[in-house]
Amino acid sequence: MTYASIEASVAEGRPYFLYQFVEGDQLWPFTSRATAWTSAGSGGETIIWEAAAVAHGDVVQTSEIERGRLELTWPLSHPFARRFLAPLGNRPVTLTIFRGHEQAPGETVAHWKGRVMGAEVEGQRILLSCESVFSTLRRAGVRAKYQRLCRHALYGRGCGLDIALFWQIGTVTACSGNVLTIPEAADPPDGWYRGGVLRFGAQLGFITGHLGTTLTLSRPMPELAAALAAPESDPKTGTLLPVLADIAPGCDLRAPTCADKFGNLANFGGFPAIPGRNPFGGGSIV
Repeated sequence: MTYASIEASVAEGRPYFLYQFVEGDQLWPFTSRATAWTSAGSGGETIIWEAAAVAHGDVVQTSEIERGRLELTWPLSHPFARRFLAPLGNRPVTLTIFRGHEQAPGETVAHWKGRVMGAEVEGQRILLSCESVFSTLRRAGVRAKYQRLCRHALYGRGCGLDIALFWQIGTVTACSGNVLTIPEAADPPDGWYRGGVLRFGAQLGFITGHLGTTLTLSRPMPELAAALAAPESDPKTGTLLPVLADIAPGCDLRAPTCADKFGNLANFGGFPAIPGRNPFGGGSIV
């Protein structure tokens, strides 16, 4: 039997779902089936879908964006779902749900697609909130703002700085949650890396604090903690290899910082000379 014939039947269907989460180059595949499921990826690679006690609400076909949201339910103890209880990173996590039937195991269709917006705990469950991919079609674009601070994202298109020229290699010696210890971070003054970026492999983290050798990220980086807990060893000598990460300095979006720290005042996107009071009405405009 084919998927189409089973789907059109009155009571023959035995549906199962595949949940594919993607963040950058990372892929997390799960299935609602009782056992793991193996399939071939688009590039011919083998994908093993991990069995998980996950379920989702009804998929509603509607033109109203708010009604197009979807909620996934996970056990409170599930490690993948718990990672979303921390603040989300700077890269979106997309979700694609595929639907299939047990009688036609090799045939699935894309059932829903969107991205993860956040998570909350409800009793012994974690509720993962997702919004449909179609919500981006009616979202207003970001417009330039008249403000004192720079309106450009650091190392972004308007800023013009190439982050590849600012990477500094650091050795991660300790990790506790979202707090890292990197000795090389003590070379510049405190706050130098605040608002900057940390890169570990394909993972990017936003640096919210810098004091001496200590860097604080906006959320934990489990991959970095795992590498520190079980470091790799040199195949020739057997000595443990250091855990390395790249760090790039941050910016407080002020004109003096743009000029003195980066020499990039020509691309400064703010208007520091805005008057404190409206010259027409006399009220504050900031």
